[in-house]
Amino acid sequence: MSSVTYPTDPLARGQRLFEENRLAEAAAVFEQAIGSARRDPRREQRIGLQLRAMAKLGLTYRELGRYADAEAVLRQALLLADAGPADAGIGHDLATAEVCNALGIVFKYSGKFDEATPLYRRALDLLVRVLGPADPMVASIWHNLGGLAHARGDHRGAEAAARHGLAIRVRALGADHPAVAADRAALAPILMELGQLAEAEQLLREVLASYERRFGPQHYEVAVTLNNIAAVAYRCGRHDEAEQLFRRCLDIKRELLGPGHPELAPTLNNLALLCRHGGRPLEARALYLLAEAILRDSVQPTHPTLRTVRRALAELDRAAAEGD
Repeated sequence: MSSVTYPTDPLARGQRLFEENRLAEAAAVFEQAIGSARRDPRREQRIGLQLRAMAKLGLTYRELGRYADAEAVLRQALLLADAGPADAGIGHDLATAEVCNALGIVFKYSGKFDEATPLYRRALDLLVRVLGPADPMVASIWHNLGGLAHARGDHRGAEAAARHGLAIRVRALGADHPAVAADRAALAPILMELGQLAEAEQLLREVLASYERRFGPQHYEVAVTLNNIAAVAYRCGRHDEAEQLFRRCLDIKRELLGPGHPELAPTLNNLALLCRHGGRPLEARALYLLAEAILRDSVQPTHPTLRTVRRALAELDRAAAEGD
């Protein structure tokens, strides 16, 4: 049996581990890379390596559900970037953009939407200035701006940003590139909110086939796509299919992320809603309580999913009291 060969460069090695969902190992590699970069005698090289390693570590912490740790390391990285010389050059600008984008992602997931917006915009401005408006890295920021607008409930703005990013990526990389599948996956939930269910489901079925070919059936991106297909099925009245897909998604997330990860909460909320509308309030309540327990110490009190879960629990409590 042949062994897997990993890159010798620590950032590349950590990224490989990250992509394989070996997140604790990836975090350890990035932590070591930060320490090594601090000892580099070349100042510009030292700062650039630190920034890139800190950006990757922050995103890894976010994947692990360690939102506070992710925010802390990325805030430190942003201070380091801002303390750099004004003429630090293209490499510094690219590393700063990577940090801004990473911190924007963390803020989006933790519900700090107002803080995420200027970071994404700063990253976009830096990348457009250095790489031009048609670079795939620019498309990634538009992708993230679309996701942020979606989370805030601005679905028209989300659609415009997501379609713009998708168009850039297709022109740069071709329609079959894996990053294009990710853009389509992000566009589909926005289309669902706008009532464009047929296009949304078509995109999601294509994305699911792409992800299963590339990653296998037990991957995080497969789970997210299953959740979204389930949401479409529910809206179309196919409730049995929706429940089966939500439960499969939840099983994959639990296996990959652990039982207390914040990213289980959206699927728990969706499954609870299905149970509630299907006349199973006790099962719905148990799912809502689990989602609330997972989120309460991980996200802002204003986070949309946490607010939705708490509102649903209050409604169930009122209904139970009136029934008595």
